[in-house]
Amino acid sequence: MTTMRHGYAKRGKRPAIYVQFMNMKARCYIRSNKDYPRYGGIGITVCERWLSGEGSKTGFECFLEDMGPKPQGMSIDRIDSTKGYGPDNCRWATHEQQANNRRSNHTLTIDGVTKTVAQWSRVSGIGPKTILYRLKHMKMEPRDAVFTKLSWTKKGENNG
Repeated sequence: MTTMRHGYAKRGKRPAIYVQFMNMKARCYIRSNKDYPRYGGIGITVCERWLSGEGSKTGFECFLEDMGPKPQGMSIDRIDSTKGYGPDNCRWATHEQQANNRRSNHTLTIDGVTKTVAQWSRVSGIGPKTILYRLKHMKMEPRDAVFTKLSWTKKGENNG
């Protein structure tokens, strides 16, 4: 194992932040990595400073300098998921923040506010699958799909 000078190693074990750093690089550059097709395979890279280091600092030391220590319960997140890993595009984020930042998310803008369907679902109490169904199959406008509460009656009952 390479000698680590950053003070994060405890009794020769690799710290979680170092493992996360190495996994980030593996996603981008190792073709056999299971996540490579969604990262390196579409051109996501790691900035040169974090790859090779700068001056006498290793890439990991530069990463630590730029990102700071990993807060508990957070992991590295790219602010713009179409761009690579670097100090200008990365942050420590919660699982929920990361889930809202996926390329595959469906977003809706209502009254100038853009949120993912999951976020609108939490606001309105209408399930995300219901919102998507209303948009796609019922051709409802976003505001109606998100906020319209439908009342259901049992077959044979009068609703009025």
